[in-house]
Order: sequence, then structure tokens, then C-alpha cells
Amino acid sequence: MMRTLSPVTVAAALAFGLAACSSPSGPVAPGTVGSPLTKVTLTPDIAPSVSVPSVQTPQVFTYTEDGLLKYQFQLQNKTDQSFFLRVQATFFDAQGVAIDNQNPTREAFGPFEIKTIQKVSSNNLARDVRVQVAPAR
Repeated sequence: MMRTLSPVTVAAALAFGLAACSSPSGPVAPGTVGSPLTKVTLTPDIAPSVSVPSVQTPQVFTYTEDGLLKYQFQLQNKTDQSFFLRVQATFFDAQGVAIDNQNPTREAFGPFEIKTIQKVSSNNLARDVRVQVAPAR
């Protein structure tokens, strides 16, 4: 016996298939809060207290005299509390391969403080950077 599909069944299958195609492409980092305008990622537990200020130049990419990529950005404490943050930079080459995974630094923040932080790659092949910010433990 041959069965035919009803138009409703076909429409439902197409809608399901199209919905599956609308998901984000590529891997998505769970549990992070970032911005498409910055290379800085904040862990969710500090996102309510810390931000990358939305000013004209909150981040700057330059090169040192030695040809090393330097990334300068700002973090803002949005609370009246003092705390420490753990800031770790990873630099990538032109193909997106991690070439300089730096040790984390510990940064102190006073109430409502905006701090400028600089990270410099130790490898002259660096062309991109990502910075992870988390509470210092």
C-alpha cells in the first residue's frame, strides 16, 4: 500500500527543517557574555558588575616597535564595591591558530573605576586577540 503525505505534514517538515537552519553557525561558547564590538569576554558571574565601556575608543590595536601586536582596552566596575579580576589574553596568527596563550594577570578595581589594560603578544606573527575576564580567586 502506498501512502501519500498530507500538505500539513509536508509544511510541518519544511518549517522544522528551516528552523534547524536558523541556529547559530559554528561553535558557541556556553556561559560567556561578550560583545560583537570587543575582543573581551566576561564570565556570566561578573557581567552584572563589569563592562567594557561604550565610549568612542574603548579598545585600540597597535604594534610595538618590535612588530608585536598590542591590544589596549578598558574595563569598568559598575558597582560601589572593590574587587579583583583575572584577565587572560590569547593571541592568534592570521590563520586563527593560538600562538601566545599568556598567563593570567590579577587586576584590582575600586568602586566605579574604569581601568585601561594593555596586553602585548610575545610573538610577532600575532594578528588577533581574545581576552577572558573572570573573578580572581
